[in-house]
Amino acid sequence: MGLFSKKPKEPEYDAADCTVKKIRMREIFNGAVKDGSTYEILYAYMSSSKYEKGFVFDTNTTSFFYYIVGFRRQDFSLVFVQVDAALQEYAEPFYVDMDNVVNVSYTPKVQQVCFQYKKGSPSYGELLNIGSTSAKTLYGPKNIHQPEEIEAFLNFAEGFRAVLEQNGYKLDKWKR
Repeated sequence: MGLFSKKPKEPEYDAADCTVKKIRMREIFNGAVKDGSTYEILYAYMSSSKYEKGFVFDTNTTSFFYYIVGFRRQDFSLVFVQVDAALQEYAEPFYVDMDNVVNVSYTPKVQQVCFQYKKGSPSYGELLNIGSTSAKTLYGPKNIHQPEEIEAFLNFAEGFRAVLEQNGYKLDKWKR
């Protein structure tokens, strides 16, 4: 260990609040998705940045979108339910067309999973940030600690990668 290096700290979270939030996420997901109880779920978010050059000031705006992600390994189903930061309101579920996905990659340093769509699709793909949140998180739901759920989701993504390889797709490197 070097002079200035530090061991990264585990995120500080309230276990009781985490349990309450996970129960609430399950309630939301089961209410939004038909057969919701057959899916495993985890919290994830996406962000998008927009840079605008102005006459006097340049502005950079970042928007965060919070999701409950449901995944089912039996048929490789993937569903997103967008929620607000307080986990009170939610939108209609979005079912990912897994037949349109041609690549799955993971960046462990920033905990991002990318499901990339075929060329010619309306969008590039889904880029999910799947890390846990602490009690000091400035955006989104706080106190969501989900190491088991993250491992299950990465196992799901690796299993889907195996299916893509069998179908002849050339995939990006995968490192956990």
